[in-house]
Amino acid sequence: MPNIFNHMDYRSYLLAFYNEEKAKNMGFSYSVMAERAGFGSKSFIKLVIDGKKNLSSDSLQQINRVLKLKGQSFSYMQDLVAFNQAKSVEERDRFLQRLLSYRKRNPARLVLQRQYEFYAKWYHNTVRELVVQEDFSGDFRALGRMVRPAISARQARESVRLLLRLGFIKKEGDRYVQSSPLITTGDEVMSAAVRKFHEQNMGLAVQSMDTCPALKRDISCLVLGLSAKSMERIKAETQEFRKKILQIAKEDNYPDRVYHYNTQFFPTGENRGREP
Repeated sequence: MPNIFNHMDYRSYLLAFYNEEKAKNMGFSYSVMAERAGFGSKSFIKLVIDGKKNLSSDSLQQINRVLKLKGQSFSYMQDLVAFNQAKSVEERDRFLQRLLSYRKRNPARLVLQRQYEFYAKWYHNTVRELVVQEDFSGDFRALGRMVRPAISARQARESVRLLLRLGFIKKEGDRYVQSSPLITTGDEVMSAAVRKFHEQNMGLAVQSMDTCPALKRDISCLVLGLSAKSMERIKAETQEFRKKILQIAKEDNYPDRVYHYNTQFFPTGENRGREP
């Protein structure tokens, strides 16, 4: 049986379970699995694995007749289903922390925990940029005041310790240096931790309209009428533009401040009755 603790998606676990059973018995099928679980629909489990159906608490109990998970394994599965099917960032974050509390050390969750700790607070990224500047002398109170909005000396110290532990910075003599000049989550962001990070950044953007002079920021909005095809083109162009911005930052040898560059692109109206 596949190790449930190696999975952060219950659908991938169900697929791994199915493939393992199928390898042992060619007569095993999705309909057989559904029948053993007591589902009326023979295609239900396949629809769940494909993401077209969700599991309720009752259907999870039914499917466990086949999986036979017990104790912490079943408890983990319950939290995993709740995490994957959560509808809000807060709910996903709550169940993510529960998943990370299980005392099972495996690569899948270690990577996610690394992401979670780094992106849980918006200022870790900013501290990572500030701490490598030549004039940082180890004064964490001063370092905290350099962050906008300011953070406490304790938060600054703990942030530096986290960055060292995660390997995002290292110490060379009396100075801190970045282990890698760039950190990116990729074009498609899926983890709850990063979603929470984006949420915090949107709040910072709102604050900046009151705390930052217009000449030192750029906030604008376009309202566009687009087809789905044009939306995908703009999304692709935005992703390429972000990569160019990262390259500009990489080539800048004399940075004197830290910026957060946010972009949001989402629908605010839809005409469902109109044919293309």
